[in-house]
Amino acid sequence: MRYTLLEKLSGDGTAVLWRGEDGPDGPRVAIKELPLPTHEPARVERLKETALVAVDHPSVVPVRDVVVADGSAFIVMDPVEGRTLEDLASAGPLPPRFVADIGGKVLGALAAAHTAGVVHGDVRPANILVGPDGAVKLTGFGIAKALDPAGTPAFLAPETIAGYEGTPHSDLWSLGVTLLSASEGGNFFQRANVAATLYAVVNEQPVIDRTPGPLADVLRGLLAKAPHARMLPDQALPLLAQAASGIETPVPIMVAPPRPGLATPSVFAVLAGVVGMVLGFSLLGNAMLIHQAYYFFEFAHPSIVVGDVGLILAGVAAVAGGASLLARVRAGQVMLSVSAVLTLFSLCLLTFIGEDRIHLGLPIQPGLTIDILVLAFAVVLAGVVWFVPAKRPAVG
Repeated sequence: MRYTLLEKLSGDGTAVLWRGEDGPDGPRVAIKELPLPTHEPARVERLKETALVAVDHPSVVPVRDVVVADGSAFIVMDPVEGRTLEDLASAGPLPPRFVADIGGKVLGALAAAHTAGVVHGDVRPANILVGPDGAVKLTGFGIAKALDPAGTPAFLAPETIAGYEGTPHSDLWSLGVTLLSASEGGNFFQRANVAATLYAVVNEQPVIDRTPGPLADVLRGLLAKAPHARMLPDQALPLLAQAASGIETPVPIMVAPPRPGLATPSVFAVLAGVVGMVLGFSLLGNAMLIHQAYYFFEFAHPSIVVGDVGLILAGVAAVAGGASLLARVRAGQVMLSVSAVLTLFSLCLLTFIGEDRIHLGLPIQPGLTIDILVLAFAVVLAGVVWFVPAKRPAVG
């Protein structure tokens, strides 16, 4: 092999990243070593075909060459300075702004690849390199599909587990799991064995409790179980940019315009409302104490029964009318007017009974005097309340 392996940079058990050089004293390169399960010419050719597909994006590492030797495949790429996202996240959750910045760059690379008809097939932290200057590079395009179609279980999309071919939607799922792992501090779907991991991917919903704002919205969108329900790049990229900037878009608070009759009542309306309720309780008290309305069913005379009922209704209408003035002026005015008419009607029936002009068996005084005072009170109030403005003053 013309390439020389100089220094091991990282390794995750399935691949090893080396710093190398192209021939003696040649240019520096990055070389990813992947074990080949078996020496199958068809698989090797498929690897070369998929790995050498060109994707034009600053976050995609171009592949120069693919070499097969000693039972391994060596993917030769332009040199990349940095650490894998897997290494960076090994110490715990990463800052959300940092994760969002990485997510936006990787998603941009995936969008460019999908436009070119290329599915990555193995988006995971080990395939994302982060440079000291903040540059982000996505490696491994098509390699998993060529060498290990089963992929990495904890990052597989539910439809891939069900046996369907990888699609751009499955890449979006894998990116969602990758960003979730970096932001929350561990892969939610990873279990003790492969079967339990695959079950979790298909059936369990990830918990997102450390990730705030737009980044959390992107994670939920990318991790929708149904492929076509997942958030697409044109929706996710603006949210990731917002999360990376740290600027939260305030939610506008819509102030509803004051509804008719529900604005702040005037002082005049409040006073009239209180007086109307006082009138109502006076009418009810008059009905019970003076006219003993709770006995009206024992009286044989129909006019007494009707008068008692009318007086009770007048009291109820006055209480309701006074309360209505505080909310809906017009309704209160009408109800207090009805109360005054019922009061007049009821007291005429209850007072002028028989030729002796008795007052329910009592002398004309003091019952008649109280009735006249209450009636005058009701009539005057019913007239005055119509001067209360029906249109409330504007609030603020």
